[in-house]
Amino acid sequence: MDKPPGLEYDWGDRPPLAWGYNDVNGDGIADTLLTVWNGRKVLFISDDGKLPWLEEDEGRDWNAYFNAAFNVGKEPPAMWNEMRGNWGNYTLLVQKTDDVRFDGLADRFYKVLDFNGDGAPEAEYFNLFSAQDAKLHVNLSGERDGAFLDWQNFAYGDEQRYLPGGKYIMNVHGNGFFLLSYSADVRNAWENPIAWYDFDFDGRTNMVMRAADCHKVGPGDESEPMKLLNPKPYRGELAEFEIAFELNGNTGPNRWHSLDMQLTFYQYGKPGPGYEQYVDNIRLIRGMPEAAFLSEARRAIRLETVHRHFPYLDGFKIASEFDQWQGVWLLFDEDDDDNRWEEMFRKHEPWWSGFADQLGDRGEVDTDYGGRGKLYVGKFDGRIHLYHAEEAYWDVDYLTLYKGSADRKDRSDTAEEGPEPPVGLRYPTVRYFDKNGNGFIDTIEYATVECGREADTRIVQRTVSLLDYEEDADVCDLIDLRVSAPISGWKLEGWDGNPVGPEFFEGTPNKEIYDKMMALYAGVADDMWAGASTLCQVAKKHGLCRSESQDKDLKTDYTREELAALTDVTVPAGYSRHLSHATKRERYHNGYWLREKVFKDIKEHPGLDVVTLEKLYYTGKIDALCGHIEDKLAD
Repeated sequence: MDKPPGLEYDWGDRPPLAWGYNDVNGDGIADTLLTVWNGRKVLFISDDGKLPWLEEDEGRDWNAYFNAAFNVGKEPPAMWNEMRGNWGNYTLLVQKTDDVRFDGLADRFYKVLDFNGDGAPEAEYFNLFSAQDAKLHVNLSGERDGAFLDWQNFAYGDEQRYLPGGKYIMNVHGNGFFLLSYSADVRNAWENPIAWYDFDFDGRTNMVMRAADCHKVGPGDESEPMKLLNPKPYRGELAEFEIAFELNGNTGPNRWHSLDMQLTFYQYGKPGPGYEQYVDNIRLIRGMPEAAFLSEARRAIRLETVHRHFPYLDGFKIASEFDQWQGVWLLFDEDDDDNRWEEMFRKHEPWWSGFADQLGDRGEVDTDYGGRGKLYVGKFDGRIHLYHAEEAYWDVDYLTLYKGSADRKDRSDTAEEGPEPPVGLRYPTVRYFDKNGNGFIDTIEYATVECGREADTRIVQRTVSLLDYEEDADVCDLIDLRVSAPISGWKLEGWDGNPVGPEFFEGTPNKEIYDKMMALYAGVADDMWAGASTLCQVAKKHGLCRSESQDKDLKTDYTREELAALTDVTVPAGYSRHLSHATKRERYHNGYWLREKVFKDIKEHPGLDVVTLEKLYYTGKIDALCGHIEDKLAD
């Protein structure tokens, strides 16, 4: 490759950097490489003080070499490549503007951190969009897929995408976390962290934790969270803390993520739990001291070693013991299609609705934190509910037809998502109310609405009032999610860089909350199926399952064009498709619909009193209900 013009930079009292190899620290060993890559001037700095290539390789085609090493043109573009397996700690500076010192507002920096000294990185530190932001991305499982950076254009790529064949892939899998700051002071961060956990070590996510300093700080907007990007200084206090669980165990090679339930604690505009006392001093970020002058103008971004964030192993304990939250919401992915953690936002949350799944989720909100984040299992439906929720709803997507979130509906690489439900589409919805104010749902309203015109098109089909049946029919045992495990105190700065194992998590708060939720959900799923199958058996015995086969020819496979043109997705009759129970998802989902649909058939029998049936059914007395049916229909 011929030497391009303008590559010999004058750094004042520093020796000029020449085209090719340079020795910045003056020890006689090449430690930097100045070249051109995909039309941009780039400076490769070995933060270990020694380049990983022999000087006799100086004549190689660096453009082709770096394209091969970073898989340019392949999917995903930053998949790990063993060509980078011995590069150690290094920094790439990329010139995207006309300045000569790689420190313009659009110039890029990319740094990798090799904690265990094996030559391959366990973490990355880079700017996303401009010189005023930075992201630290850490893999604790030894995985080296890296962030999805577009090395063809030196731009930040989407971390989550569908690949050919429908494989949904994210770079946040296994165990690890990232910190994301849009501020000139990166010691505090907007997301601090988003963390992911692979407790069974299959490479797929079991749990996600997100802590966010997303207060709005301008005059007049103290009551709302930041809508997306906020370049202003962060408060050092959380506005949101979220913990999300993969409960069904149905991730796989084409589904690395599948989050089923999330709790979001929030405190907008008022002091939330502070995080500035949780300091990680990550010294590897500093790099080779003699090369610091190359980042002098961006020192606060590129060389800052102090990063403050909620602890990776202890975050839930700290957040759940904070008693000044403004409120908390529960989101449950009833149609099991939320692959992105963003889809665990609520559709009915104005500032996050673009990320939420548009149909299929159940959301419940305790707006004054009166229930302190406690849960209960409802007698009337066997599902997990949020204690003291003043607002609760379920927008039903019975066949899981409308997948994904509004912010991705027009993406060509996300054909598996969308389209959005068309305006005018009639769909089922359930609203839940606590009319006696004791913290438990006591009234359930089943209705249909038209998408985009919900308020004006609501048709209520039936309303169930538990308070009509018996005193305390709504009261259930409370589940306190707070954990007893002590604070571990683990920090990234003390990590040896070797992949973590099961012992790393044992006895820690975040593992305890995961185990607690998994046990709760397993019991819910088993009980759901046990009640449904018992009721179905009694109904079959007496010939009451008249609707069972009505879903035999039910259409479930729609093109995107057909989905965009549908006008009605109300729940059809029939339940032959709900008779399997091999997995937790089937026991939970099929159990719910089988129970509901069989009970509808049972109520059609003229010899049975509907009031008695409904009293037993909605107060959760399935065994008594079955006994009553047997007594009334005995030969």
